[in-house]
Parts: sequence; C-alpha cells; structure tokens
Amino acid sequence: MFLIRRAVLLAAVASGGVALADDATPAPVPPVVAKAAADTKVADAAKRQQAEQDKAVRDYAAGVKKAQGDADKAASHTLLREVKVAGRGGNSLQTLAVDGDGRVLALVAPPRGFSQGTAGAASEVHVLDPDGKPAGVWPVPFHANAVNAGPDGTIYVAGDGKLARFDKAGKAVGAVVELPFIADMLKDRGKLKEKAEKQLKAQKASFEQMVRQYKDRVAKLEEKEKAGKEKGEELTRSESTQLKQNRQILESFAESEKYYAAMTVQSVLDGILGRVKVISSVAVNDKDVYVVCGENEGYGFGLWRMGLDLTGATKILGNISGCCGQMDVQCCGDDLLVAENTKHRFARYDRDGKELSAGGKRAAGADPGGFGGCCNPMNVKACGGDVLTAESEGVVKRFGPGGEFKGVVGAVAVSGGCKNVAVGANADGSRVYFCDQPGGRVLILAQKDAKPDPK
Repeated sequence: MFLIRRAVLLAAVASGGVALADDATPAPVPPVVAKAAADTKVADAAKRQQAEQDKAVRDYAAGVKKAQGDADKAASHTLLREVKVAGRGGNSLQTLAVDGDGRVLALVAPPRGFSQGTAGAASEVHVLDPDGKPAGVWPVPFHANAVNAGPDGTIYVAGDGKLARFDKAGKAVGAVVELPFIADMLKDRGKLKEKAEKQLKAQKASFEQMVRQYKDRVAKLEEKEKAGKEKGEELTRSESTQLKQNRQILESFAESEKYYAAMTVQSVLDGILGRVKVISSVAVNDKDVYVVCGENEGYGFGLWRMGLDLTGATKILGNISGCCGQMDVQCCGDDLLVAENTKHRFARYDRDGKELSAGGKRAAGADPGGFGGCCNPMNVKACGGDVLTAESEGVVKRFGPGGEFKGVVGAVAVSGGCKNVAVGANADGSRVYFCDQPGGRVLILAQKDAKPDPK
C-alpha cells in the first residue's frame, strides 16, 4: 500500500507540477491516476485469485496422484498391460464387460450424452481375448450405450431405446428390439408436452430467481461501498472479493440468458424423449434382464426388469440419483448391485427392488474403505461372491458380500473428472479389466504374485 501511495503521489507531482514538502498535504489525485491505481489493484487481486485457483488444481492433482500411489502399494493387483481401442468415424471406447470365457467386450460408440443419442449412428463391440489381443469386431446398427454378457453366453447391447443380442461368435440373435417399456413411456406425447411446458417454466423461473439473488447481492455491496466512500471508508477485503465475484457471475449469466431465451417447449420435449432412450446400464442373470434409463420426469434414473424374452417389463426402482449421467447396475446371482455414486456407497437389492445390504461410505481422510470425490463409486461388479467397485480416479476396491471392506485391488493413472469406469474380472478374479474411457484404453490388472508378462 505504501508503494502504491508513493507512486500515486509522484504521478500527481509529475502531472500537476506540484512540489511537496515532507510535511505538506498531498494535492488531490487526478481521476485518471486514481483509476489507474484502482485498475492495478483489481488486476493484482485477479492475479492472486487465479494463482490460488491454479494452486488448488495442482494440490488436488498431487493429492490424487499420492492417493493412487498409496493405493497401488497396498493393492492386490498391478497393471499388466494396456490395450488401445478405437473405432471408425470418430467412435471411441465407452464401456466394457467381461463374459464367462474371460473375453473383454469393449463397446466403441459415439459419446453418451446426458439427453439424447446420435441419430443414424452405428457402434461396434470389439472383442479382446483375456490377454487383450483382438478377437473380432461386431457391428451394432444404433448408438449403443451399454454392454453385458448373460450366464448362457448371450451378449446384450443396449442404447437409443433399443436392445440387440449376439451369440458368442457375434451372430445376431433375432432382430434389434425397441424396448417396449420405453415406447410406452414415450407414447403419450400430449402428457409429455405438458411436462415439458411445466419443466420449461420452472427452469426459467429458477434461473431468473438466481439472477435476482446475485443482482441483489451486488446492489447491497455497491450501496455499502458508496456509503463508505462518503465517510472515507472502504469495503473489507472479503466484501471486495465478494463484489467482484458476484459481478463476474452476473457477467457469466449472459450466455445462460441466451440459452434459456432460446429454449422452447419442443426443445425441452426433445430432451425428455432423448434422455429416456439413453441406456446407462444393462445387466443379465439366468432369469431376468435389467435396464437403466432416464426418467420421463425429473433427472433421476429408473431401473426396469424384464424376462429373458424382453416382456413383462416392471419398474423396480425409480428416481435413482446418479452423477454426470452415470448409473451402473450389475447382477449378483439373483440380486442386483447398484453403484449409488451420489451417496458414496453401493447397495444390494433383490429382484423386486428391496434393499438387502450396502457397503462403503463417504471417505474420511485417508480411509481406504470409503469413497471420496464428488460421486463415487461410479461402477460396480460382482466377483466370486465379493463386490468390486471402481472410482473415477482409477481406484478399484473389493468388498465382501455384506458390504465389508476387504482391500484395494488396484490403482491406475487416468484423467480426472466424473465418468464411466466400467470394471470386470475373470472367473477367479486373478485378472481385472478397467475401462479408461477418456484414454480409449482397456487396462488389464493382474495379481502381484502372477508370472510377469512376457511382453
């Protein structure tokens, strides 16, 4: 502050030719000089804020790296090999499953959006043998989102409101099926249009209320700032930061205002129709087929059960909360495992949707039996009576049938952010397969006491 004051006084002398004695009263500072000093102060504050944000990002990345390193040291498995998987036309690895023969079924498709599929898109299932060697590519004639294998070896691929089945050799089993319960959900367009109208009105009202709140905050701080100047007082540092941040937030609302202004009932309706057709997960046991898709009201997920003939659809769980469009469900014998990522746990349900047990908790510090981040575990898989969980940060853990923590399986380096991190394993759990979706890699983990990879 002393240096700024000295610079302002020197500038005043230079501009006005005023000579000051050591005990003289300073001449008034010209407005242009005062503005320059204020701009410098704001710029310095912005630099400090950016530096703090950059440091927070670096600290977070360092923390994740350390956690991965600590987890890897304690893990039962280590990275054996990584296999790059890529498709044609810009399609990329989206998820994976492991069949009864230990083969990896890597689904290559357009990215799975939150609200709709890609019209006219096609997908592929890339089959890898247990060592990660290519063993075939099966074309899928729609935008697929999920893949899994049934106990009898039948492969199920779902997406865009459709489901296709293949035998072990990749031959189509029957025709592609339009999932009947999704068709029923989308049948009453008049009712859906009413929902779209209410949703649009509610969203716009919510946004307008938020804008008013920030405008009120800015107005109150500006009023306090003005009143303070008349008394020769300034806002506190915290208040100045709040004022700046609230102004920036209001400026950022400009694009949002354009977005909401462009929204129509039809655009909201299209979003509802598309979201219902996105299949987040498909799971199969020897009795039932389970499918997870978006609800036609709200932003939760619905879990549906059908017979192996894809009839008799029944919703057994509704309005399940999931982060970033991610909701993984897997079969565990006659029961179901659900990765309830927003609750930092997984849960076991019976076929009618009754909760039987749960495992995991929000992580407390370095507690390995919990889940950190905004939303973990993202994926789950039954393995020899136990449960494997996968986290966005690349950590795989093992829990007992009742949800008790048994240890870390592996930790792999993957890019950050919430995402599908599908996990699978062979029959005895000696090999675990992890989907690095952003990196387009299938990561193969092997038990640490296994023989080294000859490659």
